[in-house]
Amino acid sequence: MPRTRRLALIASVLTAACLVAGGSVVLVSARTASAESSTVSDAAPGAPVERTDVRAPEGRAVLGGVPVARQVLSGALGSGDRSGAITFAYAGDSITARPDSWLHVLEPDRRFHAVGGYAHSGYRADQVLHEIRPVPGADVLVVELGTNDVNQAVPTARTIRDVDALVREVGAEHTLVVAGPPSDRTSSRWGADRRAGQLVLSRALERDATEHGWSYVDPFVAFRRADGAWVRGSSPDGIHGTAATNVVVARAMAAAITEAAR
Repeated sequence: MPRTRRLALIASVLTAACLVAGGSVVLVSARTASAESSTVSDAAPGAPVERTDVRAPEGRAVLGGVPVARQVLSGALGSGDRSGAITFAYAGDSITARPDSWLHVLEPDRRFHAVGGYAHSGYRADQVLHEIRPVPGADVLVVELGTNDVNQAVPTARTIRDVDALVREVGAEHTLVVAGPPSDRTSSRWGADRRAGQLVLSRALERDATEHGWSYVDPFVAFRRADGAWVRGSSPDGIHGTAATNVVVARAMAAAITEAAR
């Protein structure tokens, strides 16, 4: 087969493998990428998001061992009678969106009702800001963002501006800002020290919350070592908590949401 025809065939196969996931085009390949592997060359708004552990089992895109389609949340969650429940909106990344996240742990609890929001694994604060909409009726907005900003070396001041804009967009009566999780990673392809960066961002988020009169919570206290890494056994990949860890995180989040709604 002539070289030009071979190239065209390869291009057509790759094109057919593209999946649209949460507004971003994800190129699925049989190769497993590392946590720093991505097509993103900078942190410009609207750029493709970082993908961890991308592979193509049965033609599906996978992120961190979980199908991407199961790591994007929007709208209300939970069923049954939620009259009298504390209503809240959510804005987050994988810490919120993964199937075993604190949000899913809280979902059956009828003391709370997630009435709207947006969370997407791998997204920066500006990307969630682009997707989220006002959530009428939310007593509390829970903002859990910044992990991917740190990874992609987004300036802390810019992340804070995006968080502030997101709070204005959602329009909840109260706001609860969540600290970044621990990290075992001390580098990224963008040249960021993820562990140190998480600590810096969390301090900035706490200051921002204080200045605006918002609530702030660090639900990872029991799992964060003094150097900012995960306590041994509490994370399967050095980025996210285990399912058991997330149950404890959910308890802390439930108490914080209740307090923020007062």
